[in-house]
Amino acid sequence: MISHKVRIKKIDWIDKDGREAEVCFEVGLRQYWAFCHPCLFHEGEERQVGLDFLYSEETWEAMFSNNMNEEMKMTPSSHDRTRYECYGKIIQINPVIVDCGEIKFEFGEMTHDDKVIGAWIYFTASRLDISPTSND
Repeated sequence: MISHKVRIKKIDWIDKDGREAEVCFEVGLRQYWAFCHPCLFHEGEERQVGLDFLYSEETWEAMFSNNMNEEMKMTPSSHDRTRYECYGKIIQINPVIVDCGEIKFEFGEMTHDDKVIGAWIYFTASRLDISPTSND
């Protein structure tokens, strides 16, 4: 998992005893919301975190044809603050790494074809997840 340095801005507890929360964090100049369990963060702290997501299945064709403007960004859903439309560029394979601007995601072993390096893609993160990195 790729590590990102973030500032924890706000924690909205879903279940404080169960340590489930939605966490607002800042990376670069933007703020994002993510699900966290167990949530061991504190508002205001800077942390190294891992960011992962639940993948909403797009077809291969949709993934590689819906970023025609060659953008690197994440747009939040108007219905769920932890859901994002992600636009990025594949920068590595084995594992596949997608650069979405301020956030990079490890996308697993979706392909071993190095021809996709440099390809612009689109995908939906149906839920962004945040966790402390193991070395923090």
